[in-house]
Amino acid sequence: MEVSAVGDDLPDLPMLRRCGLSFAVSDSVEEVKEAVDYITKKGGGRGAVREACEIILKAQGTWEKVTARYY
Repeated sequence: MEVSAVGDDLPDLPMLRRCGLSFAVSDSVEEVKEAVDYITKKGGGRGAVREACEIILKAQGTWEKVTARYY
């Protein structure tokens, strides 16, 4: 199983360190930003999780398929 996670504060660190692809939102604490694979441009509650999902789907080549029903 492949797992990705998004976090922003110290309690998230164990989860972020164990997952395959880790994200911190832009307004995370510094310790989290230093521990992740990617820092979003958006902040928590401002589209950061959507940004992370878009990155994953585009990397998998499934973005167009997933979003086609909305067009």
